[in-house]
Amino acid sequence: MRFKHLAFIIAAIFFAQAVIADTVTTRDGSVLNGTVTLIDKGIIHIDTPFAGKLKLKQEEVVFFKTESPLVFRLKDGVTTPGTVTPKKDGSLVIKAESEAINTHIADIKASWTPDKIDPELERNRRKWKNNFAFDLNGRTGNIDRFNLGMELDFRLKGPKDELYLGFDYEQGEENGNKISDRTLGQISYEHFGNKKRGWFIRSTLEKDPINDVSLRFTNSSGSSYRLINNDNQTLVIRNGLGYRFTDFEAAGSDKESTATFETGLFHTLHCKDWFYLENAFNYSPSLTDLSNNNLAHESSIRIPVGNGENFWIRIGMRNEYESETSAEEKLDTNYYTQFIYSWK
Repeated sequence: MRFKHLAFIIAAIFFAQAVIADTVTTRDGSVLNGTVTLIDKGIIHIDTPFAGKLKLKQEEVVFFKTESPLVFRLKDGVTTPGTVTPKKDGSLVIKAESEAINTHIADIKASWTPDKIDPELERNRRKWKNNFAFDLNGRTGNIDRFNLGMELDFRLKGPKDELYLGFDYEQGEENGNKISDRTLGQISYEHFGNKKRGWFIRSTLEKDPINDVSLRFTNSSGSSYRLINNDNQTLVIRNGLGYRFTDFEAAGSDKESTATFETGLFHTLHCKDWFYLENAFNYSPSLTDLSNNNLAHESSIRIPVGNGENFWIRIGMRNEYESETSAEEKLDTNYYTQFIYSWK
């Protein structure tokens, strides 16, 4: 008798799941059972018990039915909660508490569960994204080498603007001699009035005795132009004017105070969930002497660790060229591997 009761309970559970399941019917006649969780950008998201989370093109779906209420936003701007029932003519009925709305699947712009918000509003609101990165390496034996690098940045980003706050620190020794000692703080803001054109303002404060910089302050502002801007890739060109003040480390060196021209190229590429590619190039010559210039380039690839979005490995290269310096080399190249913790 116990086995009969157990079998009855199991059968009842499966029957209940089948009863409350949403159904999606595609143009080829396939019927999917599960839970519709989201409709956004022409994609219907359904969570199925047999194949996990699936994404279906809205145009490939004939009709669907929901048992649990969703919130719907229609093409005409009407937003209403309710369940969906298909009609014989292929149209849909959204059954709300006080009314029934006749519509078609093509007229549904978005849909989400009651505990969420409209995905369009979610995309358009500003969000914080923060990163802490560090790399630590050393060597003992014929050469005693130690190097420590840390980066901390905060980004408040929306579809039209971004506020950036960053701090970098790097220190290294080889056989008791310092080979790197760099501190950099920066703040920037960029705003796009339309899809392509915008403006930016940026300030940095830097100290790098190894490269003959006791203190450097730069400030610049100008125009931004987005050549590419989509979910997977961005390409931005910046041009502007600025001011640079440098107090050099070497005794007897004259302080630099000059107006500058700034041009930069910034590129990001997101390849699904596999990696992020980031490239940045910035050139800043003096307006009164073009031979007095600074050039910075950085390229890196960021790879996720595990299935989450919190831990990353970044491998990259940074080049910095100083035309006016008493350091041994004008071009400084740094290769690095960083461990990153990211949070929102």
